[in-house]
Amino acid sequence: MDFLFADDDPADEAKPQRNQSVSPWKMLVVDDDAEVVQVTKLALSGFEFLGRKVEILSASSGAEGRVLFATVPDIAVALIDVVMETEDAGLRLVEYIRLECANHTTRVYLRTGQPGHAPVDRVIRDYDIDDYKEKTELTAQKLRTLLYSGLRAYRDITTIERQRDGMRRVILATSDILRSGSLREFASAVLGQLTDLLGLQDSAIYCLVLPANDKSRRAARTLAASGSLVEFADHGDFDTLPQAIRDRFDEALLHKESLHSESDYVLYHRSHSGQENLLYVELKDCIGVHERELLELYAINVSLTFENLTVLEELQAAQGEVVGMLGDAVEHRSNSSGAHVQRVARLSQALALAAGVDEGTARLILHAAPLHDIGKIAVADAILLKAGTLDEDEWASMKQHAAVGAQLLERSRRDVMKLAAEIARSHHEHWDGSGYPANLAGEAIPISGRVVALADAFDSLSSARPYRASWSPEAVRAYLAEQSGKRFDPRLVEILLRDFATFVAVRAAVPDS
Repeated sequence: MDFLFADDDPADEAKPQRNQSVSPWKMLVVDDDAEVVQVTKLALSGFEFLGRKVEILSASSGAEGRVLFATVPDIAVALIDVVMETEDAGLRLVEYIRLECANHTTRVYLRTGQPGHAPVDRVIRDYDIDDYKEKTELTAQKLRTLLYSGLRAYRDITTIERQRDGMRRVILATSDILRSGSLREFASAVLGQLTDLLGLQDSAIYCLVLPANDKSRRAARTLAASGSLVEFADHGDFDTLPQAIRDRFDEALLHKESLHSESDYVLYHRSHSGQENLLYVELKDCIGVHERELLELYAINVSLTFENLTVLEELQAAQGEVVGMLGDAVEHRSNSSGAHVQRVARLSQALALAAGVDEGTARLILHAAPLHDIGKIAVADAILLKAGTLDEDEWASMKQHAAVGAQLLERSRRDVMKLAAEIARSHHEHWDGSGYPANLAGEAIPISGRVVALADAFDSLSSARPYRASWSPEAVRAYLAEQSGKRFDPRLVEILLRDFATFVAVRAAVPDS
């Protein structure tokens, strides 16, 4: 084996200082000649590339090589003998690596002491290898040069793959936060996706800084926090944050740029409207350049999404105000409490969530519920405002408001209006089928209609009317229990009565003006 130590130029590439904390490169030598394996290890002893040593694994056959490739991740370079247990054992191993393992990152070099068994031109043409060498060609220096070349190629290929995977995760993460329906959901999703994106297990906090104006100073809003900072999730000012985080935020705001150190990362972004986003991540380990690039790319998507979501929230708030005013107008015309529709909306949302309805649908119910009686605009004042009992014809006319309201609202293509139409049509249906307009029964009644029906009755009975006083809590409880399974969904009644105090508190939060 003296050829491995022929008198080639012993000059080596410059070696950066090794980082003791990083794992070594993995190299696999597959050869049935134990002396070749030992000499290869000796020739590469002390080898380093980019501050990392090389861990040399070995196998004495193609079969053993398969086992190692199936069980050991991140093999950077493989030196494979062609002729081992069979004349083409090395070639079959290459096929296994590239086809069955779908491994196209490991740099593969074939070596042979019997070149006639596998002609060079055919092997290079037909097999995905990096080079094909006769064992007599590989001096110690050439072996080291081959390893430098292989590790560089492996580094570049894995970097490209990591960047591609990172881009994919950024896109998936962004699509997840795009499904958020509120700023707080959005911020929580940002922190969750950030942890997944960078593989962090560290603490983070996401803040929004509103621009100051002539009448108010700069205001901060903490939208979400995780890890050891979770206690600050709902705080509204920097003064409540730890001093170290406040100092970093002040520095980022002063310089209008993101900050990075070994112990933390502060992401800064200013929107077109002047809002400033601050994302603080406390790092236990310093993140690399690749992770920082991913974080910056993700941050751009977060910032753009944040701006769009802010506009969306403003539009939803304006829409909610319009819906609320329409509902109020109908209630005022009916001589009902002006705050009734707002209370029904909040009670309906709380009841829907307690019943297991997802947050998005519960939010739609909140915005749609104020229009549950919008069809009353088509009912004559003589009927709507009549103090006494309605006669048969009057009652038939009154019952038309459910269908009229649905017909008005279902013309819209907006989800909230479609749901409002569903509620308008179904909130007078009874669980036992005795309601109107379609005599629906049980779960054939949409959950939105069942929820609003119960919330409407709960608030109406608890509120004073021109023609009667408000009922006592005990009387309301007794009536709802008596109507369980008749007028109302028994499961919803059970939920409301079980947590009666909570729903009373929801009512109390929106008093009559």
